[in-house]
Amino acid sequence: MTMDPEPFRPTEMTAGRILPDEFVRALLLERSPEHANLPFGRRYTDMEEHFSVRLGDELIIELPRQRRLPSWDPVAMDHLHAAAQDWDFRARLPIVICEPALGYPHRFEIARWFDASTAIRSPLRTEAARDLGRALAQVHERPTRGAPLHEATGGSLITRSGQTYERLAQSSTLRSPEGAGVIPERIRRAWDDAVAVPPALERTWITGTLDPRAVMAKDGEFAGLVYWREHSVGDPINELGIATLLFGPEGVDLLLDGYGHDGAELRVQMKAIATKRALLYIHSDNPAIARLGWTRLQQMGMLTDPTQE
Repeated sequence: MTMDPEPFRPTEMTAGRILPDEFVRALLLERSPEHANLPFGRRYTDMEEHFSVRLGDELIIELPRQRRLPSWDPVAMDHLHAAAQDWDFRARLPIVICEPALGYPHRFEIARWFDASTAIRSPLRTEAARDLGRALAQVHERPTRGAPLHEATGGSLITRSGQTYERLAQSSTLRSPEGAGVIPERIRRAWDDAVAVPPALERTWITGTLDPRAVMAKDGEFAGLVYWREHSVGDPINELGIATLLFGPEGVDLLLDGYGHDGAELRVQMKAIATKRALLYIHSDNPAIARLGWTRLQQMGMLTDPTQE
């Protein structure tokens, strides 16, 4: 006698996993049935925090794997859609935000697809730093009433010191492919110098998720920003520091020229943020992200010379 296959039980799925197609389909049937019959296309799984699936020819579904706050906050989404009308760059905005269902604990989004690659897959030319700076200046507006605070960067730099030192300790035994290691005292000094001066910029609206995998590129040019789950109020210097990792030291002048702000204290704080994020990247299972982290740490003078050891 032939046994029937076990029925799919969506409630068996938990956060942190790359969900199978049948579970994604079940989520759509539950929360956005008008999109549930669209064919699935390519999957994108190189982000630790979420993964994406093409949905038909024109859409993409973004599914978180980790808890983050905020998470498609309604006030932030209202602001995002209103503000984006005046932006001069492309932004992939959610057209549907779905609530958790079937045991899956996160909100998720359906957004309109546009043809471009992430900056980690298709690197930006240095000259594109000016365009990214101009885009961030448009995002980094003065906060509005009721705006949510970004959980990770809503506080001052000093509130992030513990995480920075912990990340440094976790990195102390790592080695680059060339055999270089981090120089702890230089990294501590860079962070302590940044904390010692007042914030160079006040809190603003931020993307909340800036990363080489959320910055889009086409033929070396800046092509837009995607994934606005954590859009909220936080530290704009954090995003400027992360942005420098896409270009290296030679892109800082152009980035700040496009942004419209500059200054010694701002640069000190951006370098500290870039160093902190690069320490995160060298732990990545994504070879391109890990390579980026090691390269930028070396360029900032934060690594040993393996030929001298």
